[in-house]
Amino acid sequence: MSKRPLSSNTKPTAEELALFNQAKSLGAKATCFFNNKGGVGKTTLVANLAAELALSFNAKVLVVDADPQCNLTQYVFQDDLTDEIYSSDNFHSLYSVIRPLSLGKGYESDLPIYPAGDFGFDIIIGDPRLALQEDLLAGDWRDAKGGGMRGIRTTFVFAELVKRAKELKYDFIFFDMGPSLGAINRAVLLAMDFFVVPMSIDVFSLWAIRNIGATVTVWKRELETGCALAEDPTEIGELSPKGKLAFLGYVTQQHKERTGYDEEISEETGEQVKIRRRTQAYEGIGATFPESVFSNLGSMFLSKEMNAHLGDIRHLGSLAPMSQTQHVPMISVSGTGNYTRLRKQARQLYRGIASRYLENLALPQS
Repeated sequence: MSKRPLSSNTKPTAEELALFNQAKSLGAKATCFFNNKGGVGKTTLVANLAAELALSFNAKVLVVDADPQCNLTQYVFQDDLTDEIYSSDNFHSLYSVIRPLSLGKGYESDLPIYPAGDFGFDIIIGDPRLALQEDLLAGDWRDAKGGGMRGIRTTFVFAELVKRAKELKYDFIFFDMGPSLGAINRAVLLAMDFFVVPMSIDVFSLWAIRNIGATVTVWKRELETGCALAEDPTEIGELSPKGKLAFLGYVTQQHKERTGYDEEISEETGEQVKIRRRTQAYEGIGATFPESVFSNLGSMFLSKEMNAHLGDIRHLGSLAPMSQTQHVPMISVSGTGNYTRLRKQARQLYRGIASRYLENLALPQS
C-alpha cells in the first residue's frame, strides 16, 4: 500500500501509539459499520477512519465494500478507474467470493484485493451483482437454523473471508454495508467480531437502534441453535468468529447548526474557543442517545467499562464533497484558505474517533 508521509505535527502522540500497539497486540479484528437507516454518513466514516489508521498509525487495513450500491468503491477510486473496472465483464469483487458457493463449489480460494490509492488501505470492491445473492443467503439461512451444513457454510461466507484476511496479517478489517436488515447484512454481521453504529441526530436513528438490538439478538440466538444442531461440529469449529458479535460503539454526525456561537474550553489547549451553536431540537434528541443505546444494545457491549460514544462528527462544510470529488480522505484534500482549517478539524475528529475505537478495542471483554 502506498502511504503519504505525515508532517511531524500530525503524527500520533506517544500515548496514541501505545494505545494502537495495545489494540494491535490482541490480534486482527473485524468490524462492520452498520445502520439500517440510510443517510447517516456511514461510508464516509468507514473510509476516513480506515485512512486515519492506515496513514497516521501505519496500520495494515482491509476494507470490504459489502454494499451493492458500491459507494465506498466509487469514493476511493478515480472515476476513470471505476469506469474501467465496472465496464469489464470479468472483474473481481466481493461477488467473486460468494458466487462459487451458489454454484456448489465451496469458498473462493483467493481474495480479490486492490490497493485503495491515496487512502492507504486495501479494498475488496463492491459489486451491484451482490444483490442477486440475497435470495441464496435468505434460503440457506433456513437450512442453517436447522443445523444444515450447506446453510451454515453459506451463512459463514464472510466469516471465511475474515479468516483469510487475518491470515494475510491485516491489523484491521472493516466492512461497509448497505442500509437494510436483509440476508446479506445478516451474514456480514454474524461474521464480525464487532459492529459500530453511525447515527444522525434524529428520531429515526433511535428507531434504528431498537431495530438493530432486537433483530441482531434474534439472529445470534438462531445461529447458535443451528450450530448446536450441526451435522458436522468439527467444521464449524474451523469457522471464525462463530457468530460471537459484540457492540463496540456509535458515532453521531451530521449536526445542523444555527446562527451564533457558544464558548467552550478546549480539551487540548485549555483555551477558550468559539463553536457554532447547534439546534436545540437536535441537542434534545442527542441527549437521549446514551440511554437508548444502552437499553437496546447493552447486552452486546464489549465491556461494561466501555464508553460507547466513539465521537461526534460536526459539519465540515464542503470538505466531504471535495474529498469525494478528489477521491482522497478528508485529511488529504487539496486546497488552501478555508480548506486548511477544515483539514485540521477533520484530523482532530478522526484522530479522536480512532483513539476511542482503539481504546474500546483494547478493553477486556466482559
